[in-house]
Parts: sequence; structure tokens; C-alpha cells
Amino acid sequence: MARFSMARLRRLWPGLRVRMSGNPAADAALVRAERRLRIRRIARSAVLDLEFYSAEAGTVFRNRRAAATHFFDEGAAAGLSVTPLFQNEWYSFHTGRGGDSTFLSMFFGAEPAASSSPWFDASALPTRVPTMREALEAFLAHADANTPLPVHELCSGTPTLGEARRIAIDLTRWHRQRVQHTRPRLVESWTARAVETASSGPLVSIVLPVRNRPATVGAAIESVLAQTYPDWELIVVDDGSTDTTPDVVARYTAGDPRITLLRASAGGVSASRNIGLRAARGRYVAFLDSDNRWLPELLGASVAALERGDAVAVHSVVEMTDDEGIHRYLALDGGREDLLHGGNFVDLNTLVARRESIDRIGGFDESLRRWVDYDLVIRLSEIGRLELLPFVGVAYTASMDTGRISTVEVTGWEQRSLTKYLLDWRAIERDLPTRDGDLVSIVMLTYADWWASLRAVRALFADRDSTRFELVFLDNGSPAPVTGIIAAALSANPSIRLILRERNLNFALGADFAFASSRGARVVFLNNDTEVHQGWLPPLLAALDDGADAVQSIIEDPDGAVENAGFRLVDGEELPLPVVERPTTDRAIELPSAIALATRADLFAAVRGFDPLYTNGFEDVDLGLRMRSSGHGDFRVAAASVVTHLSRFSPGRFAAERGNIRLLNERRAAEQAAQAR
Repeated sequence: MARFSMARLRRLWPGLRVRMSGNPAADAALVRAERRLRIRRIARSAVLDLEFYSAEAGTVFRNRRAAATHFFDEGAAAGLSVTPLFQNEWYSFHTGRGGDSTFLSMFFGAEPAASSSPWFDASALPTRVPTMREALEAFLAHADANTPLPVHELCSGTPTLGEARRIAIDLTRWHRQRVQHTRPRLVESWTARAVETASSGPLVSIVLPVRNRPATVGAAIESVLAQTYPDWELIVVDDGSTDTTPDVVARYTAGDPRITLLRASAGGVSASRNIGLRAARGRYVAFLDSDNRWLPELLGASVAALERGDAVAVHSVVEMTDDEGIHRYLALDGGREDLLHGGNFVDLNTLVARRESIDRIGGFDESLRRWVDYDLVIRLSEIGRLELLPFVGVAYTASMDTGRISTVEVTGWEQRSLTKYLLDWRAIERDLPTRDGDLVSIVMLTYADWWASLRAVRALFADRDSTRFELVFLDNGSPAPVTGIIAAALSANPSIRLILRERNLNFALGADFAFASSRGARVVFLNNDTEVHQGWLPPLLAALDDGADAVQSIIEDPDGAVENAGFRLVDGEELPLPVVERPTTDRAIELPSAIALATRADLFAAVRGFDPLYTNGFEDVDLGLRMRSSGHGDFRVAAASVVTHLSRFSPGRFAAERGNIRLLNERRAAEQAAQAR
């Protein structure tokens, strides 16, 4: 312990007052004694909630001292809390000291009483106490499960201590599940293990789609020829190449009868793979892209695993090398829940599946232009087990080649793929007659921003009039501390339906997912970085009652200037232009903004909601275009409905802007072409 300076010890242990003597043995004894003292103080404090901390840590402690020891030595540094009434991020925000304010600094540093979570605000206690620790201990020493909590003003609802503990314990269990489902897909190191390989056996049909890849397709075919397993057929499907690609492939078909070239029109990669599948004769099927290469043991090891096991498909590790020569490995053994809630972990180039399983799920979805492998393995996981084989089967150079599907198509295809499994639009439409005609469903999403979100909710409920509404609030995969604050602040309000997502779905799919849980016949989409003005909701509903298909509020910036009173499209302008003139009466607009947008649930469902192909930009303009194309283009701005927009952008908000713009302009061109016909 002599290597620890006093400055370092004080950072680790706030409030430390021991003085070092310079004698290593004596100083080590002093530090050990101080540690025991601090653990004992935590163990004896009413602040330590043994059941809650056991849930936080994911273990059962034999007594309070064991829990306090674990917290002091490990839990505090990991961001855990010993009580549901203390949240590090909330407390550090309200003390104004950032990361310097922690549970240990509060407990041992005599910090002044403040708010330690949405559920506990010392200023709401009947008796003033000087320090935060004393406030918590004084309250908890006398409270029982039925005691209402002294909540902060941003907390929507007043739970009892028992209700808060139940919410917090349930949340910790959900979070552990989330950590499991979203564990990293890529790792920086991988140690291969010996695997059994087959030297011969049933036929494997390999499908290789290609389009305009004369420089790379030869290396892909060579990697098949180099397989140690000889019983295969390679079906190369040329997807309408306009260069010498078919000639390159033909040289291989002439030299090996196991290789076949099929010519097709440019129908896309999924259509090409399905053509190959229809021609396949093997018991097993494998897939290889024209710009990838297999390592020699891939087929032999995969066949051996399928022959001895019951998995519907196997996949091996992918070694990925970026442009800077850095190696990473795609190596995760998971199942359906991991796919749906944490993302893909199976590279199609390593997948070898039973032919009957591929036939059973119907092959590739030809409506998808990207993330087709993700969609395929999700459907395979519905009917059986996927198995990771512990060896590197594919060496992949992750260069940003501008000709790849993954760099040409918009990023939202992942969310479009997920929509098939998270939403059932037909069921939503069937249930439309059961929606409450007198109830308005307000949908709000957040990602990584609890402060603006809770202010928005407070303003929403402060203006509540006779209108019946529910708030469907979706936390869109926020970091755990943010989710904890949101859950604490909103779970006790019976008018709020709180939905937690393990991973960010982006705005469009997140909003559609939240809409699916709503119950009102009319729905309002409201940004989380807004504050509604008094009387904002009735004018929107009046416009809908008057026949409007969608109506928006006047959106003001924090200075009171009009930020958006609708969108207009101008020929020659790449982006939609906001209308910034303030209307004095309700008026028609070309397209609405979803910062504060009201529409009918049946119309929103009929056009299938926001399009997940957009990644956090222009989803509202596209929604208007699709509504208008379906014959529902009565869009208005309500002059008496005003909402302030704080313009707080979540991390990555503009990362996909160019793709969004390209997609929107494709949609505009398609609408104009349809109008011209």
C-alpha cells in the first residue's frame, strides 16, 4: 500500500483524513484499518438496501457486511448503487460537480443535501438536514414500504418506497438481460480451437452471386477450389454484369465440372441467391460473396458439425482487417433473442445451413436490398439452433469499396429488416376498431437525454385539461444511467406507458414500435426536446375533427421565433424548406413536421407509419409524401398550438444525412413521375 500517494487515496476514498507516516508497514496498516471502518459504516447505514444491491450486483450476499465490502471494493467503481434512491448521473448533475460527485463522495464527504434521484429530493423533506447522507439515512430509518417518497419536481408521479424498490429491482434484472443480448459482436483477439473436419460426405451447394466484379471473383472461386472438403458444387449467378465478369467465371467452369455459371438479369443479390438455391442439389447450402474468401477448412468443419449435431445452421468466426491493418473478430455464439435485441452476429459468408431449413423459411427476401443475411438468420433462428464453430472460416478485408452493397445502400435496411419481427401492421390494422375514440395517444422517444425528456413530460402534464390522453414513452436504447433515471421518473404515473428498448431502433422504427402500443384513435408525435405551451393540444384535435389528415403545431425556437410552420418542396432545392412565417389562423401546408404532429391512428397504420429506411432525418416529410400519394394530403398548421423546440440532438443524429437526402429525393422523383402519368 506504500505505493499509494495520499492524493491518489483521497481520490479513491473521499473524505480520507488519515496521515501517512512514511513507514510502509505502518501506512499499510492505517489504510487497511480505514477500509474496514468505511465498509462497516456502509454496512450499518440504513442507506444500504441488501435486496436491491444483490440485484444490482447479480449475486446473493450472506450478510450486509459482505454486500458493503463488495460495493466498496468493486461495485462503486462499476457505477452500482446500494440504494434505489441514489443514482450517480442524477446526483452529479444536481450537485454541479460532474463525475467528482459519487456515492462515496456523498457518503463520506459530508456533501450538502440535494437531490440524489428523481425519487429523492432533500428539499422536499419536512425537516431540513445539512448533508445528503444524513437526509437519506433520516428518511430511510423511519420509512416503510407504504411511505411516499420525497420526489423531485421532474418526477411524474409519487411512488411509495415499496413501489420504487420493485421498479428498481425489476430494472436491474432487465439491464442484466440487456447486457447479455447486446454484448460486443466484435472482439480484438480470438484463439481458435481444434475442430473436427470431414474429408468427404454429402454434397454442399455453394451459391455465389456476382455483378461487375472481374477483379475479385477469381479469388473467391480459388478459395472454394482450395477447400479440403471435395464434395461440393459451386453455382455462380451473374446478376446482369456489364463487364468481363462472366468471362472470368467461364474460365473456371471450363476447368472444373463442379462449377456452374447461371446468367440472370440485374435483379439484386437476394434474387440471384434464390436462383442459385433453385438450382442447388446439395444436402447443405453455403454462401460466398464475390469479394470474400474462405479459408480451406470451412466446408469440412461445417459439414462435420452439421452431420453430428442438430443445429439448423452453423457459422464460423470472421477475421476482419480494416484499411489500417487492425484485426478484429466476429465471434459470438447466440440465439434469436440476441439477434432481435442486440443485432446480427452471423456473417453470411460463414453460414452453412441444412437445405431443408432454407427451403422451409423460403430463402432470401427479395424485397430487401441490404441486411439480407440478418433477415435470413433471424428466420433460421425461429425454427432451430444456430451454432458457432470455434475457428476462423473467412478472412475479410473491410475496405470502404464504393461498389459494395453495404456502402451504396442507405443504412436503414437493418431497421427495415427488423420491422418484420417487431411489428405486425396487419394485426395493428385489425385492432383499429378497438382503439378508444376519446383517448389521444402522445408518442415520445428519447435517446441519451433524460433532462430534456423529463422537462417535456412535466410541461405536458402541467397543461392537462379535460382531454384524455396517454403518454407512450419509449427509451430508445439509452445508456444504462439514463434509462435508470427515465424509469424512476416516469414509472409511477398511470397515464404513462413506459417502453424500454435494449438497443437504439432509430426514430422511425422506434416511433412505429411505440405507436403499436398506443390505444387512442388519434395519435400525436411529440419530440422529447420540446415544451408545449398552454392549450396546445385542443387546436390539433379540432383540425383533425374538421377533416385534416395531419396537423402540426407552430414550432418556435427558445427565443420565440418561428422555426417551423410546415415544410415546402422547391424544385432545384435538395432539402425541404421550413416555413418560418407565423400564421394567424389555421392554414394548409404542403408537408408537416413531426416535431409536434397529430394524425389519425387508422391513417398512420394504413401507410405503415414512418419508414425505417430513414435514419433520424426526413421521416416526417416522407410520411407526408406517402400520405399524399394515398389520397390523404390535407395537411395543416394550427395557429393556436405552439410548441418550443430546444433542438437538442442525440449522439449520431446527422450520421446518415446524405443517405436520407438521397432517399427522399428518390421518393420525390417517384411522386412527380406518378403525377405526370
